[in-house]
Amino acid sequence: MPHVIQLLLPLYTSEQPTVPANDLHAMVKAELTRHFGRCNAHTRSPAGGRWLEGPLGMGDEIVIYEVMSHLVDAQWWDWYCRALEARFHQREVHIRALSPINW
Repeated sequence: MPHVIQLLLPLYTSEQPTVPANDLHAMVKAELTRHFGRCNAHTRSPAGGRWLEGPLGMGDEIVIYEVMSHLVDAQWWDWYCRALEARFHQREVHIRALSPINW
């Protein structure tokens, strides 16, 4: 059974916080589709996140991408995560792999 791998990417870059990063998201979708053969993107209603940083905290809208793979290549994902952090001008991009459940 394959793993579900999720990427949580900001809808906007930190350099242009009012302009959706549509070109960057199209690139991610194309790259993941090419690499894994398919890609799901949850884009209709961006999820919102908040975290503590300073007295007021911070917030972001995100798009969640999902791919499925029987193998999780940690080295490739580490490289891709760093590339996405640079591309989206983020300190951190979160990628998680969900293990399959054997019922």
